[in-house]
Amino acid sequence: MNIAAILRDTSPNYRTKPIFRYRGEDVPYEDVVDRVTRLAGYLKAQGVGAGDRVMIVAHNKPEWMITLFAVLGAGAMAIPVNPALTAPEIAYMVDQAEPRLIMVDRELIGVLPNRNVQTLVIHPDGGNWKEAIANSAPDFEIADRAADDPALMFYTSGTTGRPKGAILSHGAEVFTAKMVAGHYRLGPTDISIIPNSLSFIYPLVINCLASIYAGATVALQERFHPELCLRGIEQERATVFMGVPTMFSMMLDWAQQQKVDTSSLRYCISAGQNLSWNVATRFRERFGVSIFDLWGQTEGTPITGFDPSREAEGRPESCGRALPGCAVRVIDDAGADLPPGTIGEVLLKGPSVFLGYDKNPEATAETLRDGWVFTGDLGKLDPDGCLYIVGRKRDMVIRGGANIYPVEIEEAIYAHPAVAECAVIGVPDPLFGETVKAVIVVGENLTLSETELIDHCRARLAGYKVPTAVSFAEKLPKGPTGKILKRELRQQEGAVR
Repeated sequence: MNIAAILRDTSPNYRTKPIFRYRGEDVPYEDVVDRVTRLAGYLKAQGVGAGDRVMIVAHNKPEWMITLFAVLGAGAMAIPVNPALTAPEIAYMVDQAEPRLIMVDRELIGVLPNRNVQTLVIHPDGGNWKEAIANSAPDFEIADRAADDPALMFYTSGTTGRPKGAILSHGAEVFTAKMVAGHYRLGPTDISIIPNSLSFIYPLVINCLASIYAGATVALQERFHPELCLRGIEQERATVFMGVPTMFSMMLDWAQQQKVDTSSLRYCISAGQNLSWNVATRFRERFGVSIFDLWGQTEGTPITGFDPSREAEGRPESCGRALPGCAVRVIDDAGADLPPGTIGEVLLKGPSVFLGYDKNPEATAETLRDGWVFTGDLGKLDPDGCLYIVGRKRDMVIRGGANIYPVEIEEAIYAHPAVAECAVIGVPDPLFGETVKAVIVVGENLTLSETELIDHCRARLAGYKVPTAVSFAEKLPKGPTGKILKRELRQQEGAVR
C-alpha cells in the first residue's frame, strides 16, 4: 500500500482532461507522471527511502504535489510545512523532525535555518529541483509500504504550546481519500478549487487527494483571497470548494457589492472550526449553494459530516453524523458515555486516526487511548447521531458557576448583518469570576455600536450569556489554518488588565 499509488491507479480518468490547472494553464496527467517518476528516480539514486524524512516548504503549485508523490513513491515520509511560518517557527520544526532533505521554493530559502540539510530548490525558471528531474531516469516502481507505515507528518497548530508532529499512515490517508471521494460523490466531471495551503491535512488529503482519486481536476491557487477565490470559481467553473468558516465570511463580505457567477458549484464543505448557521444561510442565499460542515482533527479527520447527495443542507450548528467507518462518543469526566443532549468531551475513532506524536510518547498516551482520540472538544449528540461542537474545554466561560459556551453566543452575534467576524471569550470579573466579552469585526462599509450589538444579543440570549463588554477590531488573530486564536485575545485582555 502507498498513497502514491492513487496517482497511478486513476490514470484512466485523465486521458482527455488535465489533473491540475494552475495560473490558467492545464497540467496534463502524462506530464505529472513523467516528473513524479523522474524525481522518484533521483531520490532513490540519492539513497532516500524508508525511514527518511523529506520536508516540503512551498506555496501551492503542481510541483508541490509532484514532490509529494515522488517522496512517498520512494518510500520516505513527507512533512508538509506552512510556507507562511516565520524562520524561528520553521527552525523549530527542522530541528525537531530532522529531515534528510528539504524541498523549498526559491523565494522561501531565507526562512530555512542554517543546518546541514540538503535542499532542492523549486523555481519555474530553473533550480536544482528541475535539474534533478531533467537529469534523472524515470523510476516507475512504487515502494510497497504496510498500511500502518508512516506516510505524512503534519504539525499541529500549537494553540496550546509548541506544535507537535502528528504522524499519519499510508492506510489512514488512503482510507480518507477513498471515503471522502465516495461519500461526497466526487467524480471525473468535478473541478475542485484549492486556495488553502496544501501543507495542511484538510486541503491536501480531504480535498486534493480525494479529488485525484475520483478523477477530478484540481485548480490550484497560491493563496486565499476572497476575490481571487470567487473569480477562480467563476473562471474554472469549479463544482466543489472546501474552506474554513472565515473564508466563507470573507467571501460574503467581499461579494456584498460585487457580481460573480458561482452557479457551477454543487456544494461547499466547511471544516476547521464551528460554522455559524447564520453564515451558512447567508452564503446559500447569496451564492445559491449549501455549505456542509464536517469535523475532525489532524489526529483523525474527517470523522463526521453530511451527505450532499441526500440532504439539501446540514442542520443548524451541527457538523453531521459519523462518516463511513468512523465513530464518535461524548463522555463525562469519569469516562462514561453521556446520553443525547448532554455536553461532554468528544472522542473520535476510525481508520484515519494518527499513529502518534513524533518523539512525544507522553502526549501520544494522553491523546490516544485504546484507539480513541481524546479531542479536548466539548460537544453533544442528538437522538439522530448528529454531533454539535460547543467549543474547546479551555474556551468555556464559567460565570458565577454557570457554564457558557462561546459558540452559542457567536451564533447569535453572526445573525446581525453588520458582523463579518466575531469571537467570544471569558474575561476576569471580581463578582462572577468570569463574564463574556465579544470581539467584533464589522463588515466593509457597515456600522455597528456596542449598545446596538448588546441589544441584539439580549433579544436572542438569556441575560447571563449576553456580553458585558464589546470591542471592535480591524481583524482577528488567526492561526495558519485560519482558525481564530482566542488564546491571543485572552492574552491581550490580560495585558490590558
